[in-house]
Amino acid sequence: MQKAKASAPLAGEKKVNSVEAVKVAVRVLDELVLAQRAMGVTELADALQETKPRIHRHLSTLREMGLIEQDQSTERYRLGWRVFQLGEAAGAQFDLRSRAEPYLLQVRDELKETAVLAVPINGQPMVIAAMDNIYARICISVKPGNRPLPHCSALGRLTLAFSPPKIQEALLSMEMPAETPQSMTEPARIRQRLSEVRAQFFEVCDNEVMLGVNTVAVPIFRNGDVLAGALAIVGSIQHIPNPPRRHQIDVLQRCAAELSAQLNSDAYHRWNQLRQAHAMLSALR
Repeated sequence: MQKAKASAPLAGEKKVNSVEAVKVAVRVLDELVLAQRAMGVTELADALQETKPRIHRHLSTLREMGLIEQDQSTERYRLGWRVFQLGEAAGAQFDLRSRAEPYLLQVRDELKETAVLAVPINGQPMVIAAMDNIYARICISVKPGNRPLPHCSALGRLTLAFSPPKIQEALLSMEMPAETPQSMTEPARIRQRLSEVRAQFFEVCDNEVMLGVNTVAVPIFRNGDVLAGALAIVGSIQHIPNPPRRHQIDVLQRCAAELSAQLNSDAYHRWNQLRQAHAMLSALR
């Protein structure tokens, strides 16, 4: 019996190995998660900057595995039952939102600002939980699912600062629109800022996402130096200045350090030791 020949790549497509194919499939799932709605082949291909035939092949495979479903009336794709199943299993083993909930409450009540928790997805933050400021007459709220821009938001630059260099360069090479006249959009300036974020373990962005609003974010780590998420406060620049108040940074970093320790990371301990060593050397000069 003659074996069937593998189909040749379609025009305009490059041949990729299995590792690259897995990466594309994960990116497809990430895009559906972030969109929070069904998407068509063309829309997904445009969002991922891939060809329609390639995205269609991945969608067909993901549908076979139960990871996505297709609406027969619109032909659009959405997440499938198996993603929910996997998410339930992962949540039982590692649930950052549950672990962070008491810290969000602590941050909100101690600093009297809206507290926010975000996780990194392909080098970009996505808000997964928030506790609104119940003490202010006018509350600045952040909805779960919000995806701040990587270049001109505190959560974005913090996430970018602790992402692999490859992801950093990919995001910094993309178009960087300004949300306000004060948004940071110059790649060289952003690269310098990322270096500062890695050194100080916090980021701030007053008037960059919305005029009159400031955000302060600190990293949460797991398994050593792997970024697990970010803890932040959001509020009026009247109450969160730039630079932030020392107490605001201390509360955020204390909570993030405790969370990181629960996730098997001593990153804050090592960072504090390094700071103390630098302070001692500076005192000798």
